Amino acid sequence: MLGDSTTVSRLAVACANAAAVALLLLLAPSSASADPAPRYGWREVWAGADASSHVWLLYSGATVAPYSDMFSDGLRLRAAAGYGQYSYAGERRAQVQSYAANTAFAEALVGYLKRLGPLTAKAFIGAAAIEHDIHPLDPENPVQGREFGPKAVVELWLNMGSSAWSSLDASWTSAHDTYAGRVRSGYVVYEGVSLGVEARINGNALDRDARGGLFVRYAWTGGEVSLAGGLAGRFFDDARDMRDPYATVNWLLQY
Repeated sequence: MLGDSTTVSRLAVACANAAAVALLLLLAPSSASADPAPRYGWREVWAGADASSHVWLLYSGATVAPYSDMFSDGLRLRAAAGYGQYSYAGERRAQVQSYAANTAFAEALVGYLKRLGPLTAKAFIGAAAIEHDIHPLDPENPVQGREFGPKAVVELWLNMGSSAWSSLDASWTSAHDTYAGRVRSGYVVYEGVSLGVEARINGNALDRDARGGLFVRYAWTGGEVSLAGGLAGRFFDDARDMRDPYATVNWLLQY
């Protein structure tokens, strides 16, 4: 594992704190749970993994709807955390230097879900902590160390008829000026199985990259699993640089 034991311990503590908040959310009493036969659950947990040739990330989180089920209008409480590693290279003092890094994040958010006909909209606001531990120290990289800051998230889901759908997820935090966006459009080909295309952007105060690919999603009452893959690179600098393969897997459960 990259990095010294002190740094790794700090990263582990940040993730553990977010996991503790998520556990408290899941165990908190809810008016929705008092219904003897609720139609949908009021708790949601998820986990995922993302990897390409120079980066990997593991993450998980939980959301609760304390006064409704997960598909009805109302307040939402969310906590999430993740840990990963990545590498990059840059020209320093007339030679190419390679760098390796540990990264971790933890966040706690409060939000609201609103259904507007075929559109389901969620908005969250809260706080995030992100750490990047670079080895060796890179004097030209502003994205190093731990930063805290406010975070905002918007998630939209649009049903387009009985079989087609699109989604948009976007987030930003002042912690290292980190942002992300993803657009998906899918079509149900067989009883809960959707195939579609996706486009993504991830960035911070130092860098940004784009992704484009395909996904398959299987959804059932109370959960879903999806697998995506494609090519990533510096599309905004040079579209021909989209040569790095990536893969993402996500699992979600509502109860």
